[in-house]
Amino acid sequence: MASAIAWANRVPGPPIVCAVVNFAAAIVMALVLAPATPLFADAAERSAYVQANPVAWRLGWTVWIAAAVTLVGFYRWWRISIDASYRALFLAILGFIADLTSELTLIFYSEATAPFAFVLTGVAANGLYTACGIWLTLAMQLSTKERIWTALMWGAGIALSLATLSGMYLLAAIATAVLFALFCPWCVYLAVKLR
Repeated sequence: MASAIAWANRVPGPPIVCAVVNFAAAIVMALVLAPATPLFADAAERSAYVQANPVAWRLGWTVWIAAAVTLVGFYRWWRISIDASYRALFLAILGFIADLTSELTLIFYSEATAPFAFVLTGVAANGLYTACGIWLTLAMQLSTKERIWTALMWGAGIALSLATLSGMYLLAAIATAVLFALFCPWCVYLAVKLR
């Protein structure tokens, strides 16, 4: 028991918090937010879903804002841990600004602003977060397995942005699932690797 506590005390907080909150955000997207996303074609049904579930909708996007905050914290920790350029973090901060704008717009949902908000988060914010992650990844010495892992992860991030930009929302949803399935464990892995 004492060794488990000692190990837990050495594991850095930002990557673990980021993994947990981003995993929660992915679950919230699948179970709460998805019915009112562009994945579902009928705008009237999306709007009706939001009007019927306003508390769940707003809390769901609040979880996504928390995920964005923890992501920037994780990227800051990662940059410091590997002594990478601060410019990488600047990309994440720009992504956060786009994400926060988008998610606040979605909290106060309207059919007129929702399409722009989904593009802002899926293309701009995700694209900037992915670029930051790629920058930090390239600043590290990686094994072949780590290179494959990160190539698949950041490839999913790129696919998410391109699919959203192209209006291919099923592909965007699949890319999101792959990205989060790889990214959340990556946070935990780096917490152990770089501690």
